[in-house]
Formats: sequence, C-alpha cells, structure tokens
Amino acid sequence: MNRDKLTIKIQTIPDSPGVYVFKDKKQRILYVGKAKNLHSRVRSYFSTPSDYKKLSLVDEIADIEVIPVASEGEALLLESSLIKKHQPQYNVDLKDDKSYPWVKITSENFPSVLIVREQKNTKDQYFGPFTDVKTLKHVLRFIRKFYPVRTCRKKVAFGKSTRPCVAFHTKRCCGPCRGNISEIEYKKIIDGIKAFFSGRYRNYCGQLKKQRDIAIKSWDFEEAKILNERIQMLEKMEKHLPWRNEDELLFYRTVNILPSLGVTLGLKKIPATIEGYDISHISGDYATGSRVVFKGGVPFKDGYRKFRIKTVKNIDDYSMLREVLRRRFTDFEMNEKPDLILIDGGKGQLHEVMKELESLHINIPAIALAKEEEIIYSCLNPKPIILPKDSEELHLLQNIRDEAHRFAKSYHLKLRSIRKIK
Repeated sequence: MNRDKLTIKIQTIPDSPGVYVFKDKKQRILYVGKAKNLHSRVRSYFSTPSDYKKLSLVDEIADIEVIPVASEGEALLLESSLIKKHQPQYNVDLKDDKSYPWVKITSENFPSVLIVREQKNTKDQYFGPFTDVKTLKHVLRFIRKFYPVRTCRKKVAFGKSTRPCVAFHTKRCCGPCRGNISEIEYKKIIDGIKAFFSGRYRNYCGQLKKQRDIAIKSWDFEEAKILNERIQMLEKMEKHLPWRNEDELLFYRTVNILPSLGVTLGLKKIPATIEGYDISHISGDYATGSRVVFKGGVPFKDGYRKFRIKTVKNIDDYSMLREVLRRRFTDFEMNEKPDLILIDGGKGQLHEVMKELESLHINIPAIALAKEEEIIYSCLNPKPIILPKDSEELHLLQNIRDEAHRFAKSYHLKLRSIRKIK
C-alpha cells in the first residue's frame, strides 16, 4: 500500500479507543499499539516522527489495521494479548510478561490484594496485565476507599494481632488481623474487587443496588451510604476497564466486524460508535422512544436514553421519531456524536430521519433495518443492501435494532403500568 492509500485509510480511522497494528509489505506485524483516540494516535506517526526508532518503523509500514473497542481497558488488554502472541519487532519493551504489572489476589482465607510483576503461584488469582503501573496504583488506592482489604505480604495470625498497621488507622484495611471482620464479610469485599477487575462489575453493581435497597428498608442508612459509594465508584471507573475478557477480544479482533461494516455501507469512517433508535406505543398512547449506544460492537448502557413523546398526540411514528432525534441532538451531549445512526424501520423512517438531521445541520450517516426482510436502507446508497443471513455485520445491526426495540417497549410498558396503578 503506497503512502497516498495509507493517508486515505488513516482518514477512515474513528476517534475511539482501540488497538492499531502496523504491517509491512508481506503483512508481517511490525508494531502493536493502543490508543484512547485511534485517529489522533495513528496520524501522529506520519506527521513528525520524533525519534530514530519511529522513523525506521514508519518507513516499513505498508498497511494499517485498527480494532475499535469499547473502552480504554479493552484496548490495553487487547494490545498486551497481541504483543504476547505475535512478538512484533518494534515492541521491544513489552514482549516479556515480567514487564507488565498484574493485580494478584492471594489464595488465603483473608486474601491480600497486591501488584506484582510475575504470575508465580497458580493458586492465586491474577488480573491484567496492565501497561501503566502508576495508574494501576492510583486505581487500587481509589478502590480501597470503598473496599478496605489487605495489601500486606505478611503471614498474619488473623484475630490475634494487637498492633494494627497504618492502613487500618487510615481506614484502608478492615483489620482482619484484629478479628474486626468475619471471613464471610471479608469475602464479600474481595468479590467486589474481583468483579471490578474481571469485567463483571455491572452484574456486581446490580447486587450492590439490591443490598442497598435492603439496607434502606431496614433503616440501616449508614450501610446504605457505604454501598451507594461503592456503586458510584464502580460506575465511575467502568470506562477504564475491559468489558470483554482476553479470549473474547482476540476473537473480536479476528472477526473485526466494524471496519468491514464501514466498507459494506460505504462509510467514510469506521462506525466505532453506533446509536440505535425505535418508537413504541399502542394507538398513539403512552408513546415512547429509545436511544441505545454500541461502542466497539458491544452495548454502552451509560449512553442509553428513554424519551416520553411530548409533541405528537396522534398515531404518527414518523413525527415521533423526528421528535426523538431533535431532542437527542439539542438536549443531550453534542460533543459525543455517533459514527452511524440505525433506525428500526424501512425507507419511510429513514427518509424522515434524514430530513430531521438536515434541518438540524447534523451530518451523520443513517441506515434503517426493516424486520422480517432484514433489508438495510442507507442514506448513502439508493439501492437496498442485502447481507447474507449468517453475516456477522448483519448480526451486529440486528442486535442494535432489537436492543432499541426492547428498550423503547420496556419504557412504554412501564408507563402503562403506572397508569393502571393510578
């Protein structure tokens, strides 16, 4: 691939977290890197290389592969996995597992949570690797405000020590060495940390919310406050952690649906962020709309939004859809525009969406996916697009369409239920 083609390809790279892979003329991997913003990071290599190593690398680059993912944590984990797998010649500093910090949870009755450089004990549990030990230490310090566990390496006679350490006095450790906490209660705290680092923090968040509600009903407001702080911490740190495990990410890289979808739809940029919209009502009553967001091919539930239709009183799906789009692009976060808009519907719905976007001076490509026929109508193509039934690209679009439908319908049913109770 010549330099002109590389320049054109760089323009298609999205402003999203992900991993970039530089290849030579024989498609051998030269370098694997991660980025918070793929487009800016890759482009920087071809502007003014700052050192000899980078100049040498750029001279050899003949092709670029990018893998948009859902979070910075996923980019870090995928980068590490690909470096270990392919051992690229320019990733000199990152080929050895010992150079990576890991989070280690020991296999004791009252486990200690440590940062280590090697995986020595198979009985212990390890999370990582992480490429930034400074950030990792900061995250662990932050976690221990809400999950006060041991970080000492001593073999402690639990319940017998009478001289607690500074961590206990600063409330960074719950003091199992003094017998201040039972093994069962300590395990609950450890489970929260495991959930945090294994990507199951969303499920764990649900458990914490149930525990908080029980505490409130029991008038235990002090416990409810602690649980609520833990919930907020998990939600705040979510974007820095992987949403998928290493095996899932490696498979995702192999399939790499998003670049292929961008080519299929004729998009100028890889659709790393896709928003899906749908309308739900019965004869115009309790009309609702939904916005769901998929980043890196997976749901980003913090971006979901519910809309109660306000300006349309009759059975008019087109006007309802236009209202939802109008409110989304005027009331919500305009700094986060999607790369693609997907509508549950056909030609008519797509036509109305494009009219509304044009009136708002919003230049975002949109498609509609009709049920049953599963035909894609695109604003960029006068002809409908029909993908094979087993196409991974089609499956992704179906997942987004169905999720938008589910989310809109659930809100509609909730409004009807509230009305019945009244």
